[in-house]
Amino acid sequence: MGSHRVIPMAALPGAVLRITPDGRIEDLNQSADELDACLEPGMALLDCLSGPSRSTLQSRLDAAGTIPEEVCELEARIGKRLYRMTFARSTCPDGTRFVQLVDITDYRRLSERIAVNEQRFRSLFSQNPYAVCSMDLQGRLVEMNSSTQELTGYPEGQLCDYHWENLVHERDRKAATECFEAALEGHPCSYHCQVRRGDGHTALVLVTYIPILVDGEVTGVFGVARDKTERYRLEESRRLLQACMSQIHDVIIITEIDPLDPPGPRIVYVNEGVERMTGYRPDEVLGKTPRIFQGPDTDRAALCRIREALERREPVKEVVVNYCKDGVPFWNEVEIVPIPASGRDGRAYFASVQRDITDTKLREAELRHSREELRQLTRAQEGVLEQERRRIARDLHDELGQTLAALKLSLGVAVGRMHELSDGHRQHLNNLIESVDVAVEKVREISANLRPPMLDDLGFEAAAEWLLAQWAGSGDLEVKWHSESAENGRARGEVSTALYRILQECMTNVSRHSGASTVSVNYRETDQTATLDVRDNGAGFDPAVAGHYGSGLVGIRERVTMLGGDLSVESASGKGVRIHVELPLEHELDD
Repeated sequence: MGSHRVIPMAALPGAVLRITPDGRIEDLNQSADELDACLEPGMALLDCLSGPSRSTLQSRLDAAGTIPEEVCELEARIGKRLYRMTFARSTCPDGTRFVQLVDITDYRRLSERIAVNEQRFRSLFSQNPYAVCSMDLQGRLVEMNSSTQELTGYPEGQLCDYHWENLVHERDRKAATECFEAALEGHPCSYHCQVRRGDGHTALVLVTYIPILVDGEVTGVFGVARDKTERYRLEESRRLLQACMSQIHDVIIITEIDPLDPPGPRIVYVNEGVERMTGYRPDEVLGKTPRIFQGPDTDRAALCRIREALERREPVKEVVVNYCKDGVPFWNEVEIVPIPASGRDGRAYFASVQRDITDTKLREAELRHSREELRQLTRAQEGVLEQERRRIARDLHDELGQTLAALKLSLGVAVGRMHELSDGHRQHLNNLIESVDVAVEKVREISANLRPPMLDDLGFEAAAEWLLAQWAGSGDLEVKWHSESAENGRARGEVSTALYRILQECMTNVSRHSGASTVSVNYRETDQTATLDVRDNGAGFDPAVAGHYGSGLVGIRERVTMLGGDLSVESASGKGVRIHVELPLEHELDD
């Protein structure tokens, strides 16, 4: 567009306007007249533009002479359309200036759409949680997202121009090559492999190759790598857990947590052990409630305790009678624990481990029966032993004691009648009489120790007072006795004997092992029980290592158990010993 002569408008290509310096349209060609902007000569073009575009147009028209090339173009909206306005660098002789209009509305819209699509594609590439990279036809990495760097452990600068297959474990490279070749032929392909990370660790990865097509030709390959390490680990853990669950003999049941009321929570998982223990196949109990194992002999009190624990979401362990599919009962040890929900929308469950302990229960019953028979035998032996002690004590007292008394009397008579004896012989006979007196006392002491007669005649309390008096008078031991019972007490027979022997054993242990200076003995009777409490201030012992106390405590414990009583032993090194015995009183008392 020159400035020396006016070129006819019809000869100008495209839509062209001739604009006066004040912004009016002086003339326009046919192409400009056909625009949607509805332009016509004499129209003020400035009034058709928005504020910024109007001021820019005015500055272009105000420029005298030649305007710089870099400011020759302006984009402006006229009506609903967007135009690119290209100004002639020089004005016409009359001061007007040619302006070419190009409708770029559709072009701009398409450009914006392309830009948005490019951003979307870029977001799919850069923001993808999977490792995404592009490779050239030789398999070299060209571009990659940050997830690729995280997966491989290498920075982008080190990965560029690097062959992906070099990151793959040697044994997986053949599969990687075959898949890459398939992608070059236009076929997407996937394979599993191990990727060696920059830190020396490996990741289990699923790689998908996607061909990059441009005009129908493969120009490269996209690689999408998904880290499956955690998934494979979970799958392997699940497989091992499932294999373990199927092999163990205990029954594992997982149920919902509601409802606890009938029909009860549904079973959502059970292992194969249920068929071995109950005869039910797993598919027969899934969706059912654990109540299908209950029956008439199932302990209702235990079921109530289980329910109370489940309501509090607390672990519980009980032993109940359950029933097999064929109706055979068995002893079942049930332990239930709550499984909390995972996350806000997760579900909570109850998991139970159930074990058939029928054989254990039978062995326990046999053992209890054997122990009871042994206790009965021991009790009978103790009875025989006490009878024999009573007989020997009576024989010593009645026969040997009387014989010695008669001997003493005869010697005394002989000394009195034999006046012709010398003083030496008379003194010798008097010494013999004194020896007989000592023997008589010794016989009485042995007889009392075997079984004091007062134990049968007056009961435990009188015998205990006599026994403690003997110990108090035999050394430096201070003995304290306190009794709370009716006159003479009610303990007789086996209870009286057991209490006496227990007290006797306690005093023996105190004398031999404790080094105590004080012993306190408290006795109390009620209508139903007799309680004996023996305490000393001696050296004590560790109950876990009873030592010399062991055999004595075993004997005490057996006596208490035989009579259905309770025994507690409290002690610690340097803290003395306390032995507390409680026995039920016999309903029929000895006369």
